[in-house]
Amino acid sequence: MRILFIEDHPYKQGQVLGFLNEKYPSTIITTKNSYNSGLKELKENSDSYDLVLLDISMPNYDISAEESGGDFLPLAGKLILKEMYLREIPTKAIVVTMHGSFEDGTKMIDLDNILKTEFSENYIGYVYFSAVSTEWKNQLENLINKIKK
Repeated sequence: MRILFIEDHPYKQGQVLGFLNEKYPSTIITTKNSYNSGLKELKENSDSYDLVLLDISMPNYDISAEESGGDFLPLAGKLILKEMYLREIPTKAIVVTMHGSFEDGTKMIDLDNILKTEFSENYIGYVYFSAVSTEWKNQLENLINKIKK
């Protein structure tokens, strides 16, 4: 299995990668750290991936010593799902988020319903990542197993 993991938070990215490498050792994972780098990779190589793991909130560009990341996009993951829909990219997607609600007031439970309705061809569901609980691992494994069948 090949996974594109679009995530800007280093701790969350490290924890999820550690879990995936342990649970699915033969999986090839490509990571991108912003909306633009993730979208570019997806547009150029969409047929290379079986799954996209997607953060919802992320910076517009990769953050580096020279670059601030540009604007922070509170619903960047939704924008990526929209691009997937418009470009008819069939890759399945799972959202991995640390937030129950977002800057614009959207609650994740409501966003989940919107994503299921608007992007039903791609969107499998979401995982609530927590640094103090490991339940997210079970949730992620269950969602990945849905697409592996």
